Amino acid sequence: MSVITVKNLSFKYPQSNKAALFDVSFGIEKGSYVAVVGNNGCGKSTLVRLLCGLEVPESGTIQIEENNKIGIVFQSPKDQLVSSIVSRDTAFGPQNLGLSAGEVELRVIESLNIVDMLDRAESSTSALSLGQTQKIALSGVIALRPEILILDEAVSMLDPVSRTEILDFVRYWHKCGNTIIQVTHDAETLEDADTVLGLEDGRVTFYGTKRAFLENEKFVKRLNGEPLEKNKRIRADDEVVLSLRNVSYTHEKAEHNGHGIFDINLDFYKGTITALTGASGAGKSTFLEVCAGLLVPAAGEIRAVSRPALAQQNAQAALFESFAADDVAFGARNCGVSGKALVETVRNAMNMVALPFEEFGERRTFELSGGEQRRLSIAGIIAVGGDIIMFDEPTAGLDSNARFEVMNLMRRLAAEGKTVIFSTHKRDEADFADREIVIKDGHVAGDTFSEKKLEACELKVYEPASAAGLIGGLKNISLGLSRSRFQKKQSAKKLSPALRILLFLALFIFSLAARPLWLCGAALIVAIIYCVFCGFSLRRLFITSLKILPFLLIFSIFQMIFHPALPDEIRFTNWKWFMVTPSKLLFCLATILRTDASLGCISGFFISTPEYDLMDGLNVLLTPLKIIHVPVRYFILIIEIIFRFIPLLVDEAISILKTQIIRGGLGTVKGKLAKIRAVIPLIVPLIIQSIKRSEALADAITMRCFK
Repeated sequence: MSVITVKNLSFKYPQSNKAALFDVSFGIEKGSYVAVVGNNGCGKSTLVRLLCGLEVPESGTIQIEENNKIGIVFQSPKDQLVSSIVSRDTAFGPQNLGLSAGEVELRVIESLNIVDMLDRAESSTSALSLGQTQKIALSGVIALRPEILILDEAVSMLDPVSRTEILDFVRYWHKCGNTIIQVTHDAETLEDADTVLGLEDGRVTFYGTKRAFLENEKFVKRLNGEPLEKNKRIRADDEVVLSLRNVSYTHEKAEHNGHGIFDINLDFYKGTITALTGASGAGKSTFLEVCAGLLVPAAGEIRAVSRPALAQQNAQAALFESFAADDVAFGARNCGVSGKALVETVRNAMNMVALPFEEFGERRTFELSGGEQRRLSIAGIIAVGGDIIMFDEPTAGLDSNARFEVMNLMRRLAAEGKTVIFSTHKRDEADFADREIVIKDGHVAGDTFSEKKLEACELKVYEPASAAGLIGGLKNISLGLSRSRFQKKQSAKKLSPALRILLFLALFIFSLAARPLWLCGAALIVAIIYCVFCGFSLRRLFITSLKILPFLLIFSIFQMIFHPALPDEIRFTNWKWFMVTPSKLLFCLATILRTDASLGCISGFFISTPEYDLMDGLNVLLTPLKIIHVPVRYFILIIEIIFRFIPLLVDEAISILKTQIIRGGLGTVKGKLAKIRAVIPLIVPLIIQSIKRSEALADAITMRCFK
């Protein structure tokens, strides 16, 4: 009996000349395990979005048997989390189903236990590793108890341990009688399937049993691709192009639990390929970013023949032009390439990553599949040139053919004399490299070039990018939004969330309403006491007040112009419209005191009232409105999304800023005016990424049964 029946399904994205799916027909039996396979851009993700109702077909029909809920886990886990607390995110779906509080709690416990994350129930979702975040995304979906579970490349970016754990659960869920639809490039995940659906250029090229698929050499070769050649671990030349001595970098504890890299001593040689291996969170990405000058090391020295270029793991954040060719040209243009030379540079870079310039040059970046976007981001780095090129998980999410092309591209770059460094979780990719360095807990745990002795290096000292300070500033903002950086012991926690909200509102309104100078001073004193009560650092409050003081003084100048003077009072200055009098000075002073008092109230409240307490307090305070059927839940959800969304955008801005630095888009950033100019190029890409993030979050909320 078919639980899903698809007939003559066709779909084309707006502003695209090519159909993503064309005349697709098939049926999925209840309780089956279906693997959807095909190259990047063949229509796999589009198909599952249509099955979930996230897109509307141009023609054809999709019939789903009644009483069969669909749950989907997407490739990017961060886009699927709604709440900032693990248990609350898992509870979101069951709450939308209208279940009792007891049943919701039971489902949360069961779902987190299934993915082995029950011990992190009260943790912040921003403090989780990529693998843990994917597990939480999965627990939020299985809490809905979906009879049809879809995984859209949900394990392609995970380390082997996290990958195995999630696949083990999928096997368990299938044995419980549920239907599984797994979008995959991997032969490993194909092992558990009983049915295979093959797509190519939006059309069904195979639909049948796994056995029949594996007996067809053509289909198997297309899935597995060409095997990577195992390197013989040749010795390197003696020419050192990158040298690290006693290099250390530690992330803020609030964000990464003190992770980083520690006391790294390594040399990298011209014309070699080095693979960095290790579990998620071991420090591989941190190592690459320190080498690229994106992070300022806390200790040690880096010497290099030239600035290393880095292709980041987050491919979407690395694309900020509308058209593919323009995006690849961005870095080369910043390096001074123009005219016909620029066109030829872009053409060569795109052809090298198997995105032919003639076919993809005028394609919009948002129309590309995830794998195509990754290859395009690599092309943008290649176009920049340079002697040292680094890749962070360059093959994650790529099909076998694209993976083979990218790995052999590294070999060609090394043959040209480039030094290539890349991180990977795949064994055959590590074996493909000339050298393997194992990173464990931020330390070098293994090195196949260990026989090479470290010697004195005559290369010039490599300084971090001048705009790297902007990255640190944005990270501080992100930590401030998480309310974990300046937090001390809090007496305010003894109050219920509702009382905390009422106290804040009373003090905040008082600070805004105060008018006489003595009352403004009293409001500031009360705000300082409130900050102490809430555990907010008075030193931090003082620093913040000093930062906004110049803006308040500028505002005071306008007050000297527009605020009326009292009759017959002393005039210290009288120049056309600008007049300084005692009443105007007192008014400006009162404004400064009132603003500082308001700032103190806001700071104290947000440091002592995390998002989940704010939601609980609002639920209590807005209970009377529920009685008269006012949709309070919509209002609370909007606030919850804002709290979740703003830190995501700050992180997105950091990713865009890193890409701009890598591709030479910011130049020298010294002084406040230069920093302001440097932020301007982030605005348009950030708006584009905000739209993408909001669309992804809307999809996640929809699939978690919010109506």
